[in-house]
Amino acid sequence: MPLSQPKTIFGIHSVTPYNITTREFLGTTQVVGSCELSSEGELIPLNGGSSKYPWKVERGLITAEISLTLKEYPNWIFEALVGKAITENSAESGGSVVAIANANGTSVVASTGIASVGVKSGDETDVKFAGFVVKAVSATTVDVYASTNLDFANGTDKTFEDDLLKITASPLTITTSTAVEIPDFGVELTGGAGTIAMTSGDTAVFSSRPINTESQEVVVGSSTEVFNDFGLIITGQRAGDKFMTALDCYKVAAAGLPINFTENAFSEYSVTAQLYRDTTRDGIYKMERVQATN
Repeated sequence: MPLSQPKTIFGIHSVTPYNITTREFLGTTQVVGSCELSSEGELIPLNGGSSKYPWKVERGLITAEISLTLKEYPNWIFEALVGKAITENSAESGGSVVAIANANGTSVVASTGIASVGVKSGDETDVKFAGFVVKAVSATTVDVYASTNLDFANGTDKTFEDDLLKITASPLTITTSTAVEIPDFGVELTGGAGTIAMTSGDTAVFSSRPINTESQEVVVGSSTEVFNDFGLIITGQRAGDKFMTALDCYKVAAAGLPINFTENAFSEYSVTAQLYRDTTRDGIYKMERVQATN
C-alpha cells in the first residue's frame, strides 16, 4: 500500500468570532494576512551528579496563543479587543453635525453666545468631514478653525486661511437668535436668545460628517468598557485538492488594538490572544479537516 498524500494547510480564508454563551457569530474577517496558533510547552529536566544530561524530563505548563495579522477593522474587533462596542450610524442623506460644546471657558455656547450648530438647508452638499474649533475674538464675533483639509474638495472647494488652520477669512458676527453660515462648509451657527456677550479667547468644538451611506464611532478608554472573552473559528483556504481545515478555539482572551496609518498602504496590524480551557467542552480547541469530493 503506497503512502497517503500529505495532509497540508494552505492559506487563510477567514477568522470568525462568536459569543461563548450563545454561540452566535459576532461577524467575520476575511482580509487576513496570517494566523498562527502557537503552543509552547515547558520542559523540566532532572539534573544531578556528574551526568551532562538530565536523568529525566517532565512536561510543565503549556501556553497556547494566537497571533493574528489583519488588514481590516471589522466592528466586532473593537468590542473584543478594547471592550467597547462600536456605534453604527444610519445613512445621513443631508450630512450631520455633532452638537457644539464649550472647550475653554463657558461663554461661547451659552444663551449670550452660540445656542446651536446645524447643517444649513440647501447647502448639504458642502458639508465636509472635519472637526472644528470656534474661537471668540470679541464679544460678538468668532473665528472658526478646521482639524483637517482632507475633505475640502467636497462640494465647494476650500483652503485654509493661515497656518493655524483658520477657515474664516474674516470673523463671523453672532447675532441674537439668528443663524450665520460658515461659508462653503454647509454649516451654520445660531446665536443665543440673550444679548451676545462672549469672552474673547473662549473656545468651543463640534464636528461634521458629509452626506454618507454609513458611519461608525467609538470612544476607547472610557469607564464603561467591558471585556468579554470570545470563541474564534479559524478557517484555512480551500486548496486545489479540496482539502479544508478549521480550528474552533473555545475560549479566547485578548486586549489591545493597534491602529496603523502607513503612507500609500492599506493598514495592517497584529494582535495576540491567549486560549484557555473550556471545562464544558473539555479542551481549548478542536481541529477539523475534510477532503471534499466535489
